[in-house]
Amino acid sequence: MKRLHIQIAILLFCSSAVFAQFTEESSIIEDTAFFSPNSIEENGASSFYGRMNLQKSLHPGIPLLEVLFQDYFVWYYDRYIIDKHYAQVNLHIWKRNFKEGWKWDDNDFGINFFGHPYQGSFYYTAARSAGYGFYESFLYTLTGSYVWEMLCEREYPAPNDLITTSVGGATYGEILYRLSQRFLAKPNPTILDESRAFVLSPLAYGQGKIIGYRERNPGYAPIDFSVRTGGGLRFGNDYRYDQDVQDRDNSDWNEESAFVGFNLVYGRPNRKIHEPFEYFTVDFTQDYGHDGMLFHLETTGKLKNINMNSGKNWMDLGTYLHFDTFYGDLAEMGVNSIGLGADVNIWLNEYFRFRMTQMPSFVLLGSSDFNYDDVLAKEDADYEVTRTYQFSTGVSYKMTYELELANWGLFKNSTAAYLFKTMPHSEPHYGTKGYDLVAFNSANLEFYIPWNCRIGARLESYLKVAAYEEVEPMSRRMHSISLYLRYIL
Repeated sequence: MKRLHIQIAILLFCSSAVFAQFTEESSIIEDTAFFSPNSIEENGASSFYGRMNLQKSLHPGIPLLEVLFQDYFVWYYDRYIIDKHYAQVNLHIWKRNFKEGWKWDDNDFGINFFGHPYQGSFYYTAARSAGYGFYESFLYTLTGSYVWEMLCEREYPAPNDLITTSVGGATYGEILYRLSQRFLAKPNPTILDESRAFVLSPLAYGQGKIIGYRERNPGYAPIDFSVRTGGGLRFGNDYRYDQDVQDRDNSDWNEESAFVGFNLVYGRPNRKIHEPFEYFTVDFTQDYGHDGMLFHLETTGKLKNINMNSGKNWMDLGTYLHFDTFYGDLAEMGVNSIGLGADVNIWLNEYFRFRMTQMPSFVLLGSSDFNYDDVLAKEDADYEVTRTYQFSTGVSYKMTYELELANWGLFKNSTAAYLFKTMPHSEPHYGTKGYDLVAFNSANLEFYIPWNCRIGARLESYLKVAAYEEVEPMSRRMHSISLYLRYIL
């Protein structure tokens, strides 16, 4: 069941965002030019609210009952349909959980950083589609996760589950909810629109159809969406200070690789937002090679901002919520973080545009893979792996800059760096604590060609440096050079 959560979470979140592609044929405004901060309020929202006849929010007890029923339904299925041991709870387990408290768990990385957030998105949607805002819905998500941890599993309640289910669930839940409701904002949604809305957020769709759409529904918003595919060469190495020179030389590798991905921008960065996530971005890449796959997903949502516009130029200061993951055979990293951001866009002349964003953040919960299995196995004959990653807190910093030549092309460079420190008492019984530095850089040069297409060259680099107690430091580097085609929908 838990492995199924991973597959469902990854598949539905990413494929449903792709499924939500965005050409409009109705009288609602199309996805407008980049500099139209007021058009959505003047056109999209009015046509949506007039058609949907939004009602007042439901009594707060109704979404609470929905959240508790979700817990009960999943527990019942796990306990009596598929007969999972972890669902066999009783009064003794409940008493132990409340008396002995919380312990970090050893579940698979995918369960903790995809399965739990996707489960949390359903808690969140129960409140959000009932007419409540982002922060109120987050509290319902937190409640659902707390009840599950304390009452629905034999395992000790885990603080990492509480964080990823509530924070990650609110992030995924708000994104999927907004994309789903956007399809229903059209005056005459087609069967395909209805299907898309259901796939993206089935609970919100069903609740709206059965008991009506409620206030604080986001309605329509402009979206930029593109898909990309390409291939090239991927190479790298692992470096351990406790290895001899020959072993270090043998750690180098290179191979051919291919990738697919998409980029989604919801809302406009140059406008004042009134609700969290009126502006957010999602970037997804799935990379394949002989040595394994690497899944990379970054989501960033704006919570609050101060915006200043002057013609086509703007400066925006805001607070942001991030959820970033690397997952696959080559690397594992997950980060829930919150912080500040500055976004500046300047047209240097009528042809050249420069944009730069900087986002320092505090890491609520971070995770990076642990690479010392062979060392620990030598020291302990009974050594057995139960978790392949650390739980950490720390800081992160993101910077992106773009230089565009109008009608010709664009250069874009994105950098993200994360400094982790192991959470106290979170390491497994065989583990050790310390620091991880993880950095990622992506440099892209694109040329505009007809038919809404772009051809580009990409250089990406991944670096990890780890320094733990009781073991020698290590580093890992990965690079990829590729050519790709991007299609703007």
